[in-house]
Amino acid sequence: MSIKNGLPEQIKLSATLAAELSPSSPVIMAGDPDQKVALASRLGYDAIELHWANPAYLPIEKIAAACSAYQMGISAFATGRAYVQEGLSLIHEDSDNRGAAIKRLKDYVDAAAPYEATVIIGCIRGNLISEDHRESSLKRLAEYALERNVGIVFEAINRFENNYLNTAEETAAFIRENSLPNTKILLDTFHMNIEDADLSKAILDCGDLLGYIHIADSNRHYAGAGHIDLKEILNALKTVNYQGYISAECLPLPDSDTALAGWIRGVKDAF
Repeated sequence: MSIKNGLPEQIKLSATLAAELSPSSPVIMAGDPDQKVALASRLGYDAIELHWANPAYLPIEKIAAACSAYQMGISAFATGRAYVQEGLSLIHEDSDNRGAAIKRLKDYVDAAAPYEATVIIGCIRGNLISEDHRESSLKRLAEYALERNVGIVFEAINRFENNYLNTAEETAAFIRENSLPNTKILLDTFHMNIEDADLSKAILDCGDLLGYIHIADSNRHYAGAGHIDLKEILNALKTVNYQGYISAECLPLPDSDTALAGWIRGVKDAF
């Protein structure tokens, strides 16, 4: 296995970026894109994961220019703020809301396509009232993304935030059983620490269905600031020959700069 800067060469590290920070939202950076991308690059990150409620308001040209200048990629477009801020949901009981959610996700796909970035389906899936609309909405979106060569990752989220598909096993089975095209699983160590009895086994069981990784520690602070065994996690990723991004979706605590530097140090130390 080729090693670069202490990491397997096929694994890339991504920092999260939004328009603004909140101590309760797991995004590590906000502010001027050029300054933030430059800082992440100096620390050793390879890419930026973007968190905006609506891609229409995302300063993508400025972000892309900064990424080009500092040889960084755009790893993914996170969609959760469309749910948190606007209530858009793929399984909302109101058909207009469901339609708006699908339209918004297609907008994310269109925004991601030029940058070979992934689109994350997390809490925008909503909370389950009935089985209606769940499969059909996701399948339409996945087919749309496939036509544009954009990967979709579906995130396993803990029971306190979403009321279905909480474990890695449940979420992987849902993707496989519904034959969702161009769709893989996103595993987040914060959620896994709540829902999965054996974190490394969950990773091994997902195998080549793994499409993206979020790492936050047990308290949702930066890697190494809690009690998750990161070495166990990263060894499992190496065992399944994971080739993709590991992203710093953690709280910006005690402050953004400390968390940004602490996260990458914690991950590299665990490797």
